[in-house]
Amino acid sequence: MASVTRRNRARREDRRSEVRDRLLAAVERLLETGESYTELSVERLTSEAGISRSTFYVYFTDKGDLLRAWFEHINEELQDPAARWWQLDGNSTKDDLRAAISQILNTYRPHTKLMATVYDAASYDPDIGQEVETTMSRNVAALRKHIKEGQREGWIAPDLRPAETAEWLMWMAERGQHRLIARADGDDEVERLIDAYTDIVWHTLYAYAPSRLAAAAAG
Repeated sequence: MASVTRRNRARREDRRSEVRDRLLAAVERLLETGESYTELSVERLTSEAGISRSTFYVYFTDKGDLLRAWFEHINEELQDPAARWWQLDGNSTKDDLRAAISQILNTYRPHTKLMATVYDAASYDPDIGQEVETTMSRNVAALRKHIKEGQREGWIAPDLRPAETAEWLMWMAERGQHRLIARADGDDEVERLIDAYTDIVWHTLYAYAPSRLAAAAAG
């Protein structure tokens, strides 16, 4: 019986993911035409997605629930790219950092309008607001841990305040992604934005670390 229950649960989750993806593809199309998520009705969304209104309510309680489901999903997709940054160490180069940041931004980039919608909704939907705060707190904590580890080992500048530095860099990235990346005029501008954020992080965290300064002096 347990295995049957697990199979049924798995099928429901698969179906929910399918419905979520169809709805969110419809949302992205509608946002591209200039429509506002707050003004979209469930009827409008389901019609655009080609599913019934009743199907929507089988899997989601409201439009906020749909946004939360998507936000959870995109954060899962971002975990591996983010881990690439946290795995940098004293042997890593600026090119390694750029590759990690580029992977994060290119995972995020196709969904900038939806991400902006999530952050706008966080201002009036307490559940979405809590989800955003939890996600950002987790990201800040991961960067803070990375900074402390690097300071102990000598490959991150020792005079930085880990908590405050991590908060600034994470919130700068978050706002920049759905403001600057969303408005970028083509791939070349995105690459320049990636270069700029890489420079900010590199010179903030790594360039003046004792191990790098010692290596530069010896060379």
